[in-house]
Amino acid sequence: MSLRDTWQAWAAATAYWTLAGLAAASEAHATGGMGWGHALLTSMVAHLLWVPLTLGILEFGLRFPLERRHVASRAALHVAGALAVALLRAAMIFSLDPWVGWYAQRPAFLDVLVHALLSNPFVYLTVLGVAHAVYYADQLRLRDTQLARAQLHALKAQLHPHFLFNTLNTISALVHRDPHGSERMIARLSDLLRGTLEAAGTEEVPLQEELRSLQPYLDIQGVRFADRLTVRQDIAADALTAHVPHLVLQPLVENAIQHGIAPGSEPGTVTLVARREGPELHLEVRDDGVGLKEHPADVSRGAGGGLGLRITRERLVQHYGGAHRLELRDAVGGGTTVALAIPFRTAPSP
Repeated sequence: MSLRDTWQAWAAATAYWTLAGLAAASEAHATGGMGWGHALLTSMVAHLLWVPLTLGILEFGLRFPLERRHVASRAALHVAGALAVALLRAAMIFSLDPWVGWYAQRPAFLDVLVHALLSNPFVYLTVLGVAHAVYYADQLRLRDTQLARAQLHALKAQLHPHFLFNTLNTISALVHRDPHGSERMIARLSDLLRGTLEAAGTEEVPLQEELRSLQPYLDIQGVRFADRLTVRQDIAADALTAHVPHLVLQPLVENAIQHGIAPGSEPGTVTLVARREGPELHLEVRDDGVGLKEHPADVSRGAGGGLGLRITRERLVQHYGGAHRLELRDAVGGGTTVALAIPFRTAPSP
């Protein structure tokens, strides 16, 4: 991370030292009896000279943070850095004093340097503390991103093996009884695996693309369950552009089929619903199957659902923090509903 190349860092440092300079000038004028013009000039120049030094300290701190495995060598580096900043600061003050007028009579450079060594290291340590706050915040965001990706990969690894075995068993059973059905399943399985490989590393996609990538899975399950499974989609047009975590719907649909439709003997329906409600995108996966065997469970608190739902919940926490809801409940009229609410946005999360 290079702070010297970002205008935001320059703007923040300039704003801070400008306010500090104005405060010091006001105090010098009010309590020291210094003329306002002279107080403003000397104070503002003295403080604004810290802007480039601040950016340098921040970048130095980010490049060489005080980590446990390097604490001794990094501490020595920052002691040297504090001394270098004090020396540079003393040289700047000594050189500019004839034009700015900090001193009634300019002292020897050694005296200016001693004063800088007594005060400037504390400023260095303060800025270094800010650098470490930025560094560890970046590390935390990086860890969260890596965890979310790992969970996505774990979800893919969990979903596809047993789904693949089930699909291959169905293809094997259909080869002689329904050759066209087995060919259709093989084609859809190829589409599904190709889409999964092409989307590797993708964390968010528009809902329209998520539904498109879900279709081969639905086609395979449609062949597998023949006339026992009907899938309906009730998708609002304005919801199609909303970005959702990739592969968020498949575990919910699989949960509905495996735990709602498959255990029963009657035909069943799985319904996908998507609506925009204010600042939120509402998604539902409903089935009219056997329903929950336990009391309704709030998945957002970690109860209910299988591994796919648990990993989905953890991914949503990584993506949205507390700005989401995921509930597993009995559907009106029988069956189960998984309801999901996430922030509505038409661009991937930063």
